[in-house]
Amino acid sequence: MAHSARYELKYVIREPRAVAVADFISSYLRPSVHNGSGPIPGHPVISLYLDSPGFFFFQQAFTGHKNRMKLRIRFYDGDWEHLAFLETKRRVNDVICKDRAMISREGVRQILSQGWPMRPYVSDCTYLKHGRRRQDVADDFWGFANTIQARGLIYVSYYREIFESAADEELRVTMDRRIYGSRYDHSGRLELPKRGWRPYLPPYLAPFPKDGVILELKFDERPPRWMVDLVRTFNLQQTPVCKYSACVFAQRLHCGQSPLPEREEDLVL
Repeated sequence: MAHSARYELKYVIREPRAVAVADFISSYLRPSVHNGSGPIPGHPVISLYLDSPGFFFFQQAFTGHKNRMKLRIRFYDGDWEHLAFLETKRRVNDVICKDRAMISREGVRQILSQGWPMRPYVSDCTYLKHGRRRQDVADDFWGFANTIQARGLIYVSYYREIFESAADEELRVTMDRRIYGSRYDHSGRLELPKRGWRPYLPPYLAPFPKDGVILELKFDERPPRWMVDLVRTFNLQQTPVCKYSACVFAQRLHCGQSPLPEREEDLVL
């Protein structure tokens, strides 16, 4: 999936309800082949989020801008030979637009270690997979990064369980567990992060519960009837939680600092 545009509705639930929800949706969607069979449902997801020295993207998400974006580099394990993904995620009113391009980890390392604060990033298709077909995504990604002088800032990791449609790639349900924010060492390398701190829930008054699950319903144009029934059956209440901003906020509280950071150095533990 290189580009998608869809609606995403988020809910925070506890594990017993997540099990019941999974049983309900299994009648309509199939489990992803990537879910795995470990003790924690789903597969690991790690994202390195980029932001400006003034936390431009964080401020957008934290204050609830209807039109906002995020830049992140996503990967799924610690194997240096496995690919990573440049992702640009934008929210336009209630629609979520995401572009992604596959890139080697060596390509990520060279770009992150040679960009800001010394000099701007250079979009180079040398390390992109599928060649110039995704050069447009890389150009946009590094163009946005240069505009705000973004740098790698924080890891957000979790386990994601996926249920998907065989006929519609935009129709899916995901459940995220074991969500943590962790420090990034600015080395340029993508590493498996050490467990850091749990995010704080909006309105950011309490930490995310240990058995908490972020449920996301994703669809194009309008939800199917069974999704509406799911929300009603389980009395689900939408929660506008952004994992990135919630982890940044939690890190600030963890360090006994002001909840709203003003510069990148404020995130150093």
